[in-house]
Amino acid sequence: MNAFKKLVKVFRILRQKCPWDREQTHHSLRKYIIEEAYELVEAVESENSEKVMDELADILTQVMLHTVIAEENGEFDFDNLLEHLIEKIERRHPHVFGEIKVKSKEDVIKNWIKIKGKEKESVSVMDNIPHIPGLLLSAKIQRRASALGFDWENIKGVYEKIEEEIDELKNAKNDKSREEELGDLLFAVSHLSNFLGIDPEIAINRAIRKFVFRFKVVEKEINRSKTKLSIDEMEKIWQNAKQRN
Repeated sequence: MNAFKKLVKVFRILRQKCPWDREQTHHSLRKYIIEEAYELVEAVESENSEKVMDELADILTQVMLHTVIAEENGEFDFDNLLEHLIEKIERRHPHVFGEIKVKSKEDVIKNWIKIKGKEKESVSVMDNIPHIPGLLLSAKIQRRASALGFDWENIKGVYEKIEEEIDELKNAKNDKSREEELGDLLFAVSHLSNFLGIDPEIAINRAIRKFVFRFKVVEKEINRSKTKLSIDEMEKIWQNAKQRN
């Protein structure tokens, strides 16, 4: 608690004496929250505890700044924030702090969705859609539907749906139809991540980093070569790069 009090004091001083920090608002800080979240994910992927700590500190910086700004605006203070968090965690975990019994993590998720719906006075589980990347949002929406039983009994149904969407995309006759069918395919693929227990946004970002690493190897050879490389030659370099990553 002494360290936390010192941290609060540091951020209050920053708001008073640092020109950049003094000019920030809730709105101006929005992009940094998103950036820091992705950098934390990347640090976790690296399995480097020092990087994880560093990125967690950056995210905490955002929390501290927003709270000091709110404090200055008379919205809420640090005590309000911590009390709200404690109450929220206890309310959303009745199987830990209450009498509710659960048998699996799926039961926990179902209860979580119901509790959140009551908190926000939602009419539908599809209300209060967050502003997050498409793949992540797609998987989240389908988990909500699944919590009410609207889902395939097993993963076989998802694979069949993906194959169906691929066929429909192949047979699409115009740009509008192709766009729609591609969206349906991506939607189905994102739901596959739910069955596999994989975060689709993390998976696609890992694939992107992997592609970038391998392409840089190919690019280096392209720039080094005095003649234009054929696609077969580039494919051979690519396969060698795969052995390294």
